Amino acid sequence: MRAADYLSPILTKSRTEEVLDALVGMIEAADLKVGDKIPAETELCEQLGVGRTTIREALNRWEGLGLVRRRRGSGTFLIAHIRPSKGLIPTKTKLEGEGLLRLVDIRRTLEIESVQRAARYATKQQKEIIIAAYKKIIKLVEKDRPWMEADREFHDAIHLASGNPLYGQILAELDDAFHASKFKGSPFDNPKFGHRSVTLHAHLRDAIVEESPAKAKAAICGILDKVEEEIRELTGAN
Repeated sequence: MRAADYLSPILTKSRTEEVLDALVGMIEAADLKVGDKIPAETELCEQLGVGRTTIREALNRWEGLGLVRRRRGSGTFLIAHIRPSKGLIPTKTKLEGEGLLRLVDIRRTLEIESVQRAARYATKQQKEIIIAAYKKIIKLVEKDRPWMEADREFHDAIHLASGNPLYGQILAELDDAFHASKFKGSPFDNPKFGHRSVTLHAHLRDAIVEESPAKAKAAICGILDKVEEEIRELTGAN
């Protein structure tokens, strides 16, 4: 039996979320595993009764979450384990959480090197910019206003101080891909998401000002540990 045979037409067309739910069910029913190829776009369109644009949008979201890899001329392949949520948490939220955990894992590797370099090489002016960026985060959080853009400015200032702006560029591209893949109402769009890590940013600021690479490494690991903890609680991700 073909994997696509597990699909049924979607009655409400142009609904990317419903397409992805159907694909999750297909993957489980067909027992597709990492490395397996999923049916071609044309086959998915035929089986689900939706347009190719909808299929592409759905697969683009999954690619942004690090669930599939699309190879021109070869097709789309699973690169992560995909199974439906068994509890109260929606499958889309579970998959978003797992995707964000993969992003945090990559971020940890890059950020550790970046913050240590910043602690070694930051100029007086760059330290002042980092201090000001942290103050901006705190003001926004205290007023219960969106603060993630200020957080990005804080980390961007650190990446620039590292002497290699590519750290920030790579992480920004990964962040943008993830955020473009989220659905409306994602818990990761809640302004309070990440609040647990806010005060820990002060430790990172101080480590760079004090020119301590060891403290900077410990600080960024502490920040990312808190973020991971919150993701797992929100989504039940492993």
